Amino acid sequence: MCLPSGKIIVYTGFLHHFKTDAEVAAVLGHEVGHVIARHTAEAASKSLLSMFVRIGVRQFFDNPSLVKCVSKLLLELPCSRRMEIEADRIGMLLLAAAGFDPYIAVEVEEKLGKIGGDSELQNYLSTHPSSKKRAKYLLKDKVMEEALELYRESSVSKAEKASSWS
Repeated sequence: MCLPSGKIIVYTGFLHHFKTDAEVAAVLGHEVGHVIARHTAEAASKSLLSMFVRIGVRQFFDNPSLVKCVSKLLLELPCSRRMEIEADRIGMLLLAAAGFDPYIAVEVEEKLGKIGGDSELQNYLSTHPSSKKRAKYLLKDKVMEEALELYRESSVSKAEKASSWS
């Protein structure tokens, strides 16, 4: 979890499920992705915008619960899910640049789906897209190719450093 200050909290319960360095790096890379993309500041701005939209809509509909629900479904949740996908991409690129196989990020998403349960309804009612959708996005040619290129560069760089030390 990424806090507004940029600090990252890792729940120890994750460590029961993600045991390898690569898996932990994938989770941390995702959270660092939120920091790099400044998602906390973006979320604060979107929240303020959402509040103004709700105030405006309440001028026409006198049902605060309905207005809040519609605002959340149409404004807040799609933005939050987009941020999660963006953090997934940034995290996978960081993972690859650090020398970890980027396919680990996909495996972590699949594992998260098994741990938390995945449903299509989650795509619409949750702050996070389903793990299936996230894994599918990471496997897209353009996204994975970019990560694999960083992974190859990282591997070459490590090999060059190792040979220079010999």
